[in-house]
Amino acid sequence: MLGPSWPRRQFERKGWWPSEFNLLAFHAAVLPQFLALVMRLEEAAEEPTFATVLRGLKRGVTSTDWRHALLQLEVSRALRNSGTTIIFEPEISGSRNRADLMITPSEGSPFLVETTSLTRADVDQAWEEYEHTIWQAVTAFELRHNVRIAVELIDHRNEAETTTWLATIETTAANSEHEVQRVESAMGRAEVRRAGSPMPESTFVGAVATRDGWRRLGRALQAKARQSEGSLPVWLRVDALDGFFQFTEFATLDWAERVERVATNLREDLAGASHLAGVVLSSGPAVAVGATDSTAENQTTRSTSGCGLRRLISAHTVRETVIVALRDDLTDQRERWIAAYATEPDWLSQDLSNQARPQLATFLAD
Repeated sequence: MLGPSWPRRQFERKGWWPSEFNLLAFHAAVLPQFLALVMRLEEAAEEPTFATVLRGLKRGVTSTDWRHALLQLEVSRALRNSGTTIIFEPEISGSRNRADLMITPSEGSPFLVETTSLTRADVDQAWEEYEHTIWQAVTAFELRHNVRIAVELIDHRNEAETTTWLATIETTAANSEHEVQRVESAMGRAEVRRAGSPMPESTFVGAVATRDGWRRLGRALQAKARQSEGSLPVWLRVDALDGFFQFTEFATLDWAERVERVATNLREDLAGASHLAGVVLSSGPAVAVGATDSTAENQTTRSTSGCGLRRLISAHTVRETVIVALRDDLTDQRERWIAAYATEPDWLSQDLSNQARPQLATFLAD
């Protein structure tokens, strides 16, 4: 599909490889993602308007471009059924912009879909890098002085304070006269123990990162709303890959509260965007180690505000999705989205059967 020289050209031009290829040889959990990609590419290639997207992939893509194409393919797979026409990169009437897809059901009105993925913010990556640096330094002290060190961070500090605290920990490690010695500061606590001493269950605990999980997401939605304005109703299909579903207050709420919270925020942030039909907000395929039982993982929560779904897509991979309609006259479209993502665990099996390919279990056994 992409050409025999694509792997080399992609890496030479862009310096990276998509995980669907790069991790395939190492992690069985990636195989379903790879097979799904192949099935969706083959299906989409039968639609002439996909040629533009395919040409872009062949030329080489950034990670952002790749995620965008995957999301277009995913929406196409989710909403296709007998009699439905799906067009890639359609023009938006009265605008210079193009949408990502146009869906024309056999029954019902056509609508556009705008897709986007929100990746981790720079501030979150900097937070992680800071703590990784602390962890590396402490590990070096352990090896250098034959001790064990348990660290609990309370806060992040500037370079001078951080250097001073680490120096104090190493000095303590080099002179470990007692079985347990503690080093405390505004940054956190460190317990230095002689080799062989019992250690606490957690040896490195990072500082709690608190942030408004919605603000950045809301701005991205508002930008997409402005970009897609036209005569046809538009659904925004968004993957929040920045940890919104896992690492913000959202994760502490029960599903009914999650749906209500998302619906309230959407109606506030997108008020006045009358062309918007609704929003499909997802975690994307997310790793859930140990998740293999669909009866334990799958959940559906409906309310007057919207619908929340959690589905085990494949072993150790789940997706959480909130679907909210912003217009009362387009409930048929909302139900189309709900039905699609509620049955996502069956997509790959159906696609393999339709193309007379072996099922996933056969690939894993081989």
